[in-house]
Amino acid sequence: MKTRYSTWLYSFALLAFGSACSRDSVPTMEDQLVGRWEWVQTASPTLATPASTGHTVEVEFDRRGRARFFQDGAMIGAARFRLKAVGNGLRKSKNMIIYRGYRSQQFYTVSGNRLILQDSENSRGGNVYYKGKRGTHYAEVAGKP
Repeated sequence: MKTRYSTWLYSFALLAFGSACSRDSVPTMEDQLVGRWEWVQTASPTLATPASTGHTVEVEFDRRGRARFFQDGAMIGAARFRLKAVGNGLRKSKNMIIYRGYRSQQFYTVSGNRLILQDSENSRGGNVYYKGKRGTHYAEVAGKP
């Protein structure tokens, strides 16, 4: 009798563990991008930062496919967007943001609280953004303590 119960208990535990490790727990491209991002530097062709330009820049992506662009705290633009993974089978695919109403497309990479946006026409450099408190990330990017 105990063998029968332990078989059922083992099966139930295996099923529960398997469902907890499903692909649903992996964040989607959209989940990684959603939020408000603060610009900390541009690395192409020369280094530019909020300190060197005298302006703060933020971009906010929401779950409904809208992007809002801010400079010095004021909204300066908005656009609808969609996300797409692009690649040619031989290389690793890249994630792309395609803005509606604009000809602009950007490749993006999210790693933790760091976002890198790179114009699709420009193969070098890119804009680095962070989520979090304003002004706390420049030292990390610039390699300063």
